Amino acid sequence: MTVVPPLRVLFDTTVLWGAFHSPAGPNAKLLDLAAQRAPVLDGFITDAVGAEFWWRATQQGVKAPGQPVARTYTEAELEPFLATYAPLFEPQALEHAPLSRSLGRYAGLVGLPLGEALHAITGKDREALLAGRSTQGPMNFQTVDIADLHVICGAIDNGAQVLCSNDTKTLSYHPIGSLQVRTAPDLAAELGLLDTATPTTRVVPQQP
Repeated sequence: MTVVPPLRVLFDTTVLWGAFHSPAGPNAKLLDLAAQRAPVLDGFITDAVGAEFWWRATQQGVKAPGQPVARTYTEAELEPFLATYAPLFEPQALEHAPLSRSLGRYAGLVGLPLGEALHAITGKDREALLAGRSTQGPMNFQTVDIADLHVICGAIDNGAQVLCSNDTKTLSYHPIGSLQVRTAPDLAAELGLLDTATPTTRVVPQQP
């Protein structure tokens, strides 16, 4: 019998916020499955994604679905949610954080094709990273959000097959070399977690 390895997936902050605001929705279903270490899904969250989630929650504020005003959250409000998905933050699920906390040493990459910059940072397959339309344009901090760069590099460097996001800009990079960029509803449906006859809702947190 052939054993199919689990699908390795990095979840970004839009998936975390989707799960936080809708505990029965597709984002939460994916995170629940990943946190159980189910054999079909090897999910993880990088330190950069976790830091962005915490900053938005406690400092910037996020609009809940149907709410006109963004609000911040206390540590007590966040703790049960983060504790539920603690397995996704465990060090053994994450080997590399290639950008660390500073982009200073990569300043010379500005202006290079995005695929070339991703190769320089991660050391991964240059030819594949340059093959996509979205990775041939020049990398600069007007066209590529630093948070997106952290997430994409974390996915590539840690062997993710899928970057799961509900953010329109992140989805526009699909594909990034061999890395697929998928929405949570699409991925959840593929894994049989949803009633595909029921429409799903994309949840995108407020951008700065």
